[in-house]
Amino acid sequence: MSDGPPYFEQDENTGKIKQEYSDSDFLEAVKHNSPASTKEVSEEVGCSSDNAYRRLKQLEEGGRVTSKMAGNSLIWLLPE
Repeated sequence: MSDGPPYFEQDENTGKIKQEYSDSDFLEAVKHNSPASTKEVSEEVGCSSDNAYRRLKQLEEGGRVTSKMAGNSLIWLLPE
């Protein structure tokens, strides 16, 4: 086990894991790269593709982004 900082931070009161990247980080990356692939968003935000995909799906469920298939690729857009 490492003596370095933990992989994630938890709120001392609630025990919830604090998010390292804000929703606005993901929304700005989608806006900047629109239409944006998950990889483009992850590279701009600085997180893994898996993390970007999960967060983008959460944002989509909240109506803040939309997705569609373009060929074999899933792309992300801001709603109009």
